[in-house]
Amino acid sequence: MQQAKIRPWQNMAWILIIGFLLAGAAHSENMETDGMKTIVGSVWYREPMLLSPNAEILIVLEDVARADAPSDQIAATRFAPKDGQPWAFSLEYDSAKLHDKGLYVLRAWIEADGLLLFTSTEHIPAFDRANGVPLKIMVSRVADRPAGGNASPPKPDASLTNTYWKLIELNSQPVALGARNRELHMVLTTEDDRIHGFSGCNSFMGNYKRGDDQLRFEPLASTRMACITGMEQEKCFLDALGSAVRYTLSGESLSLFGPQDHIILRFESVYLK
Repeated sequence: MQQAKIRPWQNMAWILIIGFLLAGAAHSENMETDGMKTIVGSVWYREPMLLSPNAEILIVLEDVARADAPSDQIAATRFAPKDGQPWAFSLEYDSAKLHDKGLYVLRAWIEADGLLLFTSTEHIPAFDRANGVPLKIMVSRVADRPAGGNASPPKPDASLTNTYWKLIELNSQPVALGARNRELHMVLTTEDDRIHGFSGCNSFMGNYKRGDDQLRFEPLASTRMACITGMEQEKCFLDALGSAVRYTLSGESLSLFGPQDHIILRFESVYLK
């Protein structure tokens, strides 16, 4: 039997086909090992108000499993809210950074011109929803500040919990704004006695213990970003929180005292509505 003659163009065609198949296999492998996944959800609030044109929404995915060590920031996104609420978000993260012992939560806040407008008051589990249940994060409004420098009428002592406490003095020195001109602050929530806030470059969170005028913070976890400026102030702030033993409230002012019974931190209150 005479063997079929293979023409040169047929050889080239087979080479091209095999090349495409190998390229497709390599692409599939890269997609599988790449491990990038996406969390989708929405952010909303109850108040009937519009945001300023320069407002931004921030979403952060964190591992807060270790209370005695800094938390790991897995991913974060920042975007401008468009049209009306709820505002949909899409947060891409690397699944290779997740592990079985992790505790993964989401936080959200809205700010404009470096000022906090809305914030979530609790950690939202990132992966514990039932199938088909959409992820919705409600944020709470912080109260408006007096305009034109006019003093507000006297108020009773602010509530220690569920209040946005802006840091104004650290070890008897005025406090500078942190990264992106954000205020250093903390919020103590009543649910599970949790604390979260912004220390100048990173966000922090953890637990607190309160009794009479006593107030102590358990080892705080924080994200691990590095900033050009403000890192020294951030370290002093977190160290001071770790050494706090008691507090006093006077009107809109909160003072924290250290082991030597002198004021180490002073805050002014902004109510969460």
